[in-house]
Amino acid sequence: MKTKLSKRMSVVTGLVIFFGVLNILLLLAKAENAVGIWSNPLGKWNEEWYAWKVLILAGYVIFGLIVNILTMVFMLNSIKLIKCGEFFSKRNANIIWWSAPVYFLSGLCANNFPIIYGATRFIMIYPDTFFTPLLLIGIAIIYSAGVRLSEENRLTV
Repeated sequence: MKTKLSKRMSVVTGLVIFFGVLNILLLLAKAENAVGIWSNPLGKWNEEWYAWKVLILAGYVIFGLIVNILTMVFMLNSIKLIKCGEFFSKRNANIIWWSAPVYFLSGLCANNFPIIYGATRFIMIYPDTFFTPLLLIGIAIIYSAGVRLSEENRLTV
């Protein structure tokens, strides 16, 4: 059973890493298109809202990278845990807790990315900007409870 589960987790982790790296490359390509390092910039970098546009672009890249890296690290930690016969760890619980605010900031910057291209709205917020981090917080609470229960089971055995 452990070998079947670890094989499945290895496949899922491989897919997560593949799509995480692909997402990072697409994120960097989108940022490059806006700035125009190797091509003509598609973003409108005039004086109007310049600092806000720079903040959105920097947040989009930084928080997007962090979300992808946290996801990949979580999956790699899970594989190591399953091979040791465990499932819950404090490290993974912390990753889930940190992913909620980082995902919120990443979503906020991604929602407002059209401002770089000249959109007229000042700030755009969609429901998933709040819903997904709240869902992650709920998962973190459940996962943290699993960590506590697993520690108690280790002590009683």
